[in-house]
Amino acid sequence: MGAASPTREGTPLVGVLRSSRVAVESIRPAVAILSRILAQLQRGEVQIPAVPAVVTELRELVQKSDSRIDTIVTLLERDPALVARVLLLGRSAQFARSGTQGTPDLHFIINRVGFRQLSNVVETVWSNDCFAVADERYHPIVARMTRLSVARAVSMRALAERLRIEVFPAYLAGLFADVGATFLLWAIVDKSRGHVPEPADALAFVREHHETMSGAVLKRWGHQELVVGLVRRHHNPLLTGPGAVYGGLSVLASQMARELTGEDDLTCSEPFPPAPLFERCVALIGLGDAARSGIFPRVKDEYAAALDAFGTPAVPREAAG
Repeated sequence: MGAASPTREGTPLVGVLRSSRVAVESIRPAVAILSRILAQLQRGEVQIPAVPAVVTELRELVQKSDSRIDTIVTLLERDPALVARVLLLGRSAQFARSGTQGTPDLHFIINRVGFRQLSNVVETVWSNDCFAVADERYHPIVARMTRLSVARAVSMRALAERLRIEVFPAYLAGLFADVGATFLLWAIVDKSRGHVPEPADALAFVREHHETMSGAVLKRWGHQELVVGLVRRHHNPLLTGPGAVYGGLSVLASQMARELTGEDDLTCSEPFPPAPLFERCVALIGLGDAARSGIFPRVKDEYAAALDAFGTPAVPREAAG
């Protein structure tokens, strides 16, 4: 799918972001640029793109019990690039190990993975392609965020299945927790007028604002309030009330994502999750080491298959930094 322009058909961000605190000695040369971009975001001069029609229609179809595979195939075929990504899923290592003969077509893949998993793939593909960052210096950062997001999403889904709670919001909360970070990186590069800050300087800005921005992006994209609320506080989740279980799962999934990728979360200045928060969530959820270890091999396979489908390169554990 082509990259959508965040300056067209979007929602302004007036009042979404608070004043930045990035003006510290270590990044002083970048302060003026980042402060100007923050002001542009607050005034609504940078907008969140609308969800593509194919994605919106697919969401509606997967909610209906009488939807047919032929209808979904016809919808997907309106976007050849999306079809190519779904076919990559069918050719992934996970399918190869399942004994599939020949090259699977769309009908076979959709029938095999199910409508919900297909919707997960589509949401992931279009969101990853949405904010194309032009500066090559930022590409390793974006790729690393993508790997962690995919790992966190498949971990959230597996943990939710283990608890027998609704899986779809868990996957989406894991996947989109850092969508605000990629949006901000796009905005920094696109709006810097040829004077793009060093990636390390941009990360300081992203760390401060990405949770708020993730919530704003998902609200624009029409996701349910449970998911929006989770991404707004994924580094400091609410562990009481109706969404407490999902908040706890997000922390456990973040730890599993670190183990899957061998990489820390770039949107935090310290390794996340911190041990006290992790232990509190383990006690809240009731999934100890044995339970998590039991599902880890399957999650690892699903993560590898997702990277195949989304065209994201993996980083060997020994090379991760």
